[in-house]
Amino acid sequence: MSSDTFGDYLHTIGRIPLLTPAEELHLGAIVQRWQQASDDCRDLERRGRRAMARMVTANLRLVVAVVKRHQRRMAHLHQEPMDLVQAGNIGLLRAVEKFDPCRGYKFSTYAYWWIRQAVSRYLQEQGTTIRLPVNVIDLASRAESMLAGSDRTISSSELAKRLGETEARLQFALHASRRSRTVSLDQQTGGDGEMTLLDLVPDPRQLEPHDDYRWMLDHLRQLEEREVTVLELRYGHEQPQSFAKVAQLTGYTKDQVQRIERHALGKLRLQLTPVLHPA
Repeated sequence: MSSDTFGDYLHTIGRIPLLTPAEELHLGAIVQRWQQASDDCRDLERRGRRAMARMVTANLRLVVAVVKRHQRRMAHLHQEPMDLVQAGNIGLLRAVEKFDPCRGYKFSTYAYWWIRQAVSRYLQEQGTTIRLPVNVIDLASRAESMLAGSDRTISSSELAKRLGETEARLQFALHASRRSRTVSLDQQTGGDGEMTLLDLVPDPRQLEPHDDYRWMLDHLRQLEEREVTVLELRYGHEQPQSFAKVAQLTGYTKDQVQRIERHALGKLRLQLTPVLHPA
């Protein structure tokens, strides 16, 4: 986030005075009267637009705060911060339009949800090479989150019922979302920018060296039995098992599985670093 444009923008909005709680309520009431007015009153419209502009400009820093929470995702998708700021500003504008000062909550609390939703939706749309409708992306995202957070296997029919969707539409959303996640071979790996994914694709004409990893077994035998079990279930198969699945198979909780794996990998790192990187 070091672009000159973004830096100039931060400098500009940093000079805009914030609103007091009383000002938020007053301006919000004016906007609501304008939005709900049945007749075409030019004076009310002028005051409403002025109040809306004041609320938006005073909360532009809130949009930047939300955008900064997505720095890593922006770098991965090669997105400029100002693009996300513009998306977040649309969410902020929507929040000003919908804010009801009679509810008693702070505007920033209410606006944060709208801004985060706008920024997340923008990133979802940019995260796939094949552009999918937002409702399809949202359905696939909710389904995958539910699957990842479950301690047991959920059938597609049960999942569709929980989400209030038909099974056919759920299957379509999941299939389309997975098919759309293509990755460019020009994508950089590492921080130096000198290597891409294409550099990691092996040449089929090149002979593969015979690697003997039996020496590593001696280090694995020094782990506790439960640590070996967790690592084997997590990485010993062609399809790695999720933490939830390992917990189901071993009788541990999901948190216990994560802790056991973390300790086991830490031990291996201490043991293998001198071997792989001798001083």
